[in-house]
Amino acid sequence: MCQQLFLPQFLNAAFERMMSDLHAHLTAHGYDDMRPTHFMNVFRFMDCDGTRPAELARRAGMTPQAMGELVSQLEKRGYVKRVADPGDGRSRTVVWAERGQAAADVANAFFEELDHDWATAVGQDDLNSMKQALRVLVAQPPRQSPPPWPPTEGTMFADVRSAGKA
Repeated sequence: MCQQLFLPQFLNAAFERMMSDLHAHLTAHGYDDMRPTHFMNVFRFMDCDGTRPAELARRAGMTPQAMGELVSQLEKRGYVKRVADPGDGRSRTVVWAERGQAAADVANAFFEELDHDWATAVGQDDLNSMKQALRVLVAQPPRQSPPPWPPTEGTMFADVRSAGKA
């Protein structure tokens, strides 16, 4: 039976397409050892000044052990490093390593290109309207329980969530 497609289904399809295209873009630029799980579960939850592994696990909805495996993979490949937490020398914080920052720069360039492509496809005014509508939607309080990763100041998603509150 055919059903009406709702906005969340379109958002999911766009997200899956974007993630697939991002992975292809990073691979084409020499980051072929990075997997979608790395940017789905680690990079998008990292604060700009570093994040404790347990906090990354909480934001990603993973066990600390599973997050530790991902962080270890990325550390071995030179994308992140663990350093002493400036607030608590007994704890470790995951920060960007040089290769990780370079990959993030490539990803940001991809997002800029994608924004241009989408503006060409639907028109800049319609794209701006979609962005504004989504800013408002993501700033709404959750329907049931708080999200597992409320973006904090300094994360790449904090600006998106707070922009709709203006």
